[in-house]
Amino acid sequence: MGNELKDLLDPTRKRMKELDKILCPFCKMEFSSSYADIFNVHTRKCGLSKINIKECNLSPSSQDIVLNDLIFQNTNEYLKNQKNNNNNSNINTKLSELKKKISEKKKNLEYDYYTLRINRQSLIEDAMNKTKNLLDIYKDWKIDFVGEVCYDAGGLLREFFTNLFSTLENEKLRLFIQSESNDISYILNPLLMHNEENFKYCTFIGLLMAKALIQNITINICFNKLIYKMILQEKITFNDLVFIDGPLYSSLKNLKENIEYNKIMNPGNYNNIVKELGIFYTVEIKDVTDHLHSFELIKNGRNISVENIDDYIEQRINFLIGIYEPFIKRIRQSFFSSLPEDKIKCFNSNELELILNGRPFIDVEEWKSNTIYKAPYKENHRVIRWFWEILNQLPQKELSNLLLFATGATRVPLGGFAELQSNRGMISPFTIEFLQYNKSIKNYIIAHTCFNRIDLPCYPNKQELEEAIHFVSEKEMWGFGIE
Repeated sequence: MGNELKDLLDPTRKRMKELDKILCPFCKMEFSSSYADIFNVHTRKCGLSKINIKECNLSPSSQDIVLNDLIFQNTNEYLKNQKNNNNNSNINTKLSELKKKISEKKKNLEYDYYTLRINRQSLIEDAMNKTKNLLDIYKDWKIDFVGEVCYDAGGLLREFFTNLFSTLENEKLRLFIQSESNDISYILNPLLMHNEENFKYCTFIGLLMAKALIQNITINICFNKLIYKMILQEKITFNDLVFIDGPLYSSLKNLKENIEYNKIMNPGNYNNIVKELGIFYTVEIKDVTDHLHSFELIKNGRNISVENIDDYIEQRINFLIGIYEPFIKRIRQSFFSSLPEDKIKCFNSNELELILNGRPFIDVEEWKSNTIYKAPYKENHRVIRWFWEILNQLPQKELSNLLLFATGATRVPLGGFAELQSNRGMISPFTIEFLQYNKSIKNYIIAHTCFNRIDLPCYPNKQELEEAIHFVSEKEMWGFGIE
């Protein structure tokens, strides 16, 4: 392929560079950027298929001229569509419209709420029983934990949600397993029985997701992207396998690219190449004890050798959808039962994930720049300087635990620390209040999750402050902290 042709492909290459993939400007097939030679061969063949070489009787040099023109047209069309898509996916505009609808629903309920009396020892059972007959999901929930003297101004509700999802995730219920992907996310256990008990859990999860969205609460369990795609009923494609099993996706992707290359170079031997790989129409799934369970993708699949890799991939996708859809259907129905479905479906799966799960990364500098200090504390006070110096050294997990301790949530909302809110949707910035240091007692940091506030003792040295921070950051602290 000539340099001129390669230059014309540059816009597409640059567009896909960050994702380490290249798109054919004609059929939009993806190639790894490390397979540039295969991509070039494919693009030439794909482009020339758009014109009838025999009828046109074009010389090789004329073919290149026509091909260059086609690539130029298709690449420009691709970039134009990308620009339009970006313009149509302004998440803030769509979120503003959704919040407007939610506010309209809540405006007559400002002082009306449900009190949920919950025993921490039977959290899931109590929560499911107390919420299943609530008539209006837009009414505020106030949490009253049995045996605890406290008033819920928003922090207890956030803590309630965090604790609930942590319990739903744990090994006892085995509702979720961690996906084999690059990011830490949780997918529904594919070996769950399709029974009424598990369907009830999914209905409850859908209700919690809807309520979290209404109350501006971030969900601490990072649902797998496939869950969000299936809730919104987006088309599941080959590329979505990466969210479930990264190594499998990479293996199949490399296999597809090699087969594509051999299909072009040895078209008559294509079927034999696939058959010789010895792949059968089966899939193996690990359970929580790492025991493998084998399933057939088609009838008698364990005895049928794959000859068409695209058909095999399609069967795997259909198998995934078949496993998860009965559960996702319950989540979807419960999630949309009270929410304005048209406003939710304006978001794509990536946007919905960001809205519900919040930002995955805690930026200490952003946290610092959106913090309020109560006198005599101020930004240049030595204890405040020590505080941020220590936080800058903490790993993300410990920062998440500290955020949980202070706010009742483990993740930062979509708008960042500038948009920390109370459960009534009011902006409630992270605040550090001065607390007198007492030499005669152990000085703990005190958290008021309802107000996103901590009372920070004026420690005489950095070491004591560091010990106090590690005391809460190295573990998940529930409640108001230590009074």
